[in-house]
Formats: sequence, C-alpha cells, structure tokens
Amino acid sequence: MSHAWGPARRVRQRLLPVLPVLALPLVLSGCLMAPASDQSQHIAGLYQFFVAASAGVLALVWSLLTWSVLRYRRRGGTEDDSEPPQTRNNVPLEVAWTTGPAILVAVLFFFTVTTLSDIQARSPDPTVRLQVSGFQWGWRFDYPDEGVTVTGSGVPGPEIVLPVGEPIELSITSLDVIHSFYVPAFLAKYDAIPGREYVVPLTIAEPGVYAGQCAEFCGLYHAEMGFSIRAEPLADYQAWIAAQVAQAEQGGSA
Repeated sequence: MSHAWGPARRVRQRLLPVLPVLALPLVLSGCLMAPASDQSQHIAGLYQFFVAASAGVLALVWSLLTWSVLRYRRRGGTEDDSEPPQTRNNVPLEVAWTTGPAILVAVLFFFTVTTLSDIQARSPDPTVRLQVSGFQWGWRFDYPDEGVTVTGSGVPGPEIVLPVGEPIELSITSLDVIHSFYVPAFLAKYDAIPGREYVVPLTIAEPGVYAGQCAEFCGLYHAEMGFSIRAEPLADYQAWIAAQVAQAEQGGSA
C-alpha cells in the first residue's frame, strides 16, 4: 500500500513549494490602496470582484489538473502503457465548459458597465467646478466660480484644497502635450489631451492630503510634475477660498 501511494506522495512534495507562488497574486491583491473617494470605492469593489472570480477559476483549474495528475498517474512497477478511457462527443460536458466561461464573462461585463455608470454619474449642481490644465512640467488649477487660480511646477508642485463629501466636477485638459492626471488614492487616472476637455465627477470621502502625479511620459522633467490635493470640511475649504480671493485682491491693488 505504501509503495502504491509513493508517486502521489512525490507529486504532493513537488507541488508544495509551488503553492506559495500561486498564492502570491492573491496576497498582493490585498495591497490595494484604500480608496479615498466615492468613485474609487466603486472601482475597488469591482477590482475585488474580479480577483475573487479569478481566484475561483484558478482554484477550479488547478484542482482538476491536480486530480488528473494523481488519478491517472502511471503506477509504479507496472508495464501498462495504455491510455485511460477517452471521452468523446459528451454533449453535456461540452455545453458546460462552453456556457460556464460565457456566463462568467457576461457577469464580469455587466458589473463593469454598472461600475462605469456609477463612477461617471455627474451631479447636476456640483459644489466645486475645477479646471485642471497640465503643461510642461506643472499644473494649473482654476476655480472659475470663485475666480481663484493655483499653478506651479517642480517638486512637490502646487497644492489645492477641495471639500470632503461634496460633489466636485473636474474638467481636465492639456496646454501642450499629453499628460495624465493621476491620484493613486482615487484609483483612476485621466488623460489630459490638448484641445480636448475630459469632464469627470469626484466626491472625496475622507479628509487628508493626497499626492498626485502626471502618469504619462511628457518630457524631460516628467518625474517632477507633481501636485497634491488637501481635502478638508466644507467650512475650511470656504475659508481657504476666501483667503485666496483676498490675497489676489491685495496683489491686484498693489
């Protein structure tokens, strides 16, 4: 009996060192940055659903492969080289392995479309309208309703303030070459293209300072094209806006 199970034991011993490698993608999937906006929470949920679906497919495939290896392994000490029984024209089996992946793809497509609809839903009356313009190698942020402009380049780049829990509308464009507006905590990046305006909604969920960066190679100082967003309660945001307006008026009068 121990001789008969020898090959199976050897197979298990060979598979054990591989298991941590197979588990590594699932472990790394838990390193996703905590979503800081309402839109990024939808993105994170979709990402986790995809990871769970992928893990299920991986477990099914590897389970079937392992079962096949152990079940139909060549027995030690035998001279029987004949193939195991072959299954042909099994309609239920063929229907199952065709419809199963098709249903899974349809489900993933459905949740992707609904998530895109959620994250692209724009408020009819946003609290803040922010025009974002990328240039080599910096950013310009215009608050058209408040008459405030913040611009800068280099490291760490300009810092702007936005309110927490309020609907914000970003209008993103570029003044020269293609840039990309990317805040890792928002789990999305938006291309800034010359001559085009990309309008996206944003609702920041948590207060804090969120670093951003151009994520599209745009020239020599691309790596130094950073910015930051300071998310504060609405009252603090309004106080900051008032201070910026007063500072601009003092500069104009001088």
